[in-house]
Amino acid sequence: MIYTYIANVKNEYELFEQNREEFDKKCLLLCEERAKKVESMKQPKDKVRALAAGILLQSGLQDYLSSGAGKDAGYRHEKELNSVGGLSEEMLSRAGEMKKLRIEYGKNGKPCLPDYPGIYFNISHSGDYVVAAFSCHPVGIDIQQRRALSDAMMEKYFSEKERNGGFEPFVLFSGKESYIKFTGEGMSRSFADFSVNLKTQTVKVKKETVAYVRTKELEDGEYALCICDKCKDSIAYAVSV
Repeated sequence: MIYTYIANVKNEYELFEQNREEFDKKCLLLCEERAKKVESMKQPKDKVRALAAGILLQSGLQDYLSSGAGKDAGYRHEKELNSVGGLSEEMLSRAGEMKKLRIEYGKNGKPCLPDYPGIYFNISHSGDYVVAAFSCHPVGIDIQQRRALSDAMMEKYFSEKERNGGFEPFVLFSGKESYIKFTGEGMSRSFADFSVNLKTQTVKVKKETVAYVRTKELEDGEYALCICDKCKDSIAYAVSV
């Protein structure tokens, strides 16, 4: 099972502008590595998203662990996706319990948890949303806000077959991003090296299926969330947890 947590941080932008002290208090809940990430951001919205990603990571991990590291009973928080909320007090409380979390990075920058070698995670954010995924297998997650891509970008990122596959470019882009995050290669891997078929939910290198990708739309198609893994594990979504 892939456990996926989703939070809408639109209200957090307003809080940052109106009450910086409250924002700073939330930052004190973050582990050292995520606190550094927030500090490194220059733009207010980037700081808010970095904070929310850290809170979601720590809160989701604590929930994942306390529910038996992936047992279905732990998904007591699941709600309809149209009720996505912000950073609740419950989330903040759980995040604080993981303040000593250690994060390390692989060759191409893929994060890992050295104290929890059997748990894999990935986080992403775009626009008003922050998402995190946890699994007992490597996993990649990406969320993209609707946007147009130029003809030049379409030719650069997608094959002719992908361009004519009937999916909007920002959804396809999210699917491809989720794969390179799954492998840990990041942008060191050219999008031209592999293809994504969202109809068959497959990722192929040449003609060999190397991974599976699933997509879910949020806010009536304004955002595309894609999850990639090797074994096409089932996915459970929890929001505003």
